[in-house]
Amino acid sequence: MGCLSGIVNFILYVVNVVFLIVGILLIVLGSIMLADINRFAGMSEVEHTNTIPICITVIGALIFVVSFFGCYGLFRQSACMTGAYTSMIFVLFILQLVLTCWVFVNRTAFLNDMRSLVTSLWNTHDSEAFGVLEVTFNCCGNTGYANYGNQTVPGTCCGFANRQTSCSSQIYETKPGCNDKFEEFWYDNMDIIRWSGLGIVLFELLVFIFAGALTNCMRRENAGRQVSA
Repeated sequence: MGCLSGIVNFILYVVNVVFLIVGILLIVLGSIMLADINRFAGMSEVEHTNTIPICITVIGALIFVVSFFGCYGLFRQSACMTGAYTSMIFVLFILQLVLTCWVFVNRTAFLNDMRSLVTSLWNTHDSEAFGVLEVTFNCCGNTGYANYGNQTVPGTCCGFANRQTSCSSQIYETKPGCNDKFEEFWYDNMDIIRWSGLGIVLFELLVFIFAGALTNCMRRENAGRQVSA
C-alpha cells in the first residue's frame, strides 16, 4: 500500500472511531428524549412525538454498527469488507440526510405537539405528574402561576418535591409557565439535533468518497499481486 493510501487508511480508521463515539452519543440522546416524553405515557400525543427520538436512536445504532464494521475491515485490509463498508456508509448517508431534512421541515409541528402535551397533562389534573414537570423545568402552572386561581400554589412551584410545602409568592410569581419552558427545552434540543445532523451528513459524504477511493486502491493492489503471481 502506498504512502497516500496508508494515510487515507489511517484517517478513515480514526474517523470510524469518532463515528463509534457519535453513534453512542446519538443512542444516549434519543434514549433521554424518549424517557422524557414517556413520562406522559397514555396520552394520544405521545404516539407520534416518539417518532423523532426513535429515529435518532436507530440512526445512532446503525452508525455504531457500521463504524465497528469499518474499523474491522480497515484493520484487516480487506477490499471486500471495505467495499461493503463503503456501501453501508452510502446507505447511512441517505438515511441521515432524509432524517435531517425531516427534522428541519417538521420542527414547528413537533414543538406544537410538545405544547399540546403539557396542556393535556394539565387538563388531566394529575397533580403528581405535573409536579414532577414543575420541579424538573423550574416552572409553575400550565402558562403561569395564575392557572391555580384561588387554589394554593403547590410547593413544586418553588422547587420542593413535596407539593404540600409552603411556597412564597416572591418565588412562584417569577416562574414561567411549564408550557413555555417545555417548548423552550425542545426548541434548544431541536437546534442541536438539526445542526449536528447536518454536520454528520457532510462528514459521512467525505467518508464515503475516501472509503470508495481506498477500496479501489485495494482492489488494484490485489489485482496486481494476482498478475505478478
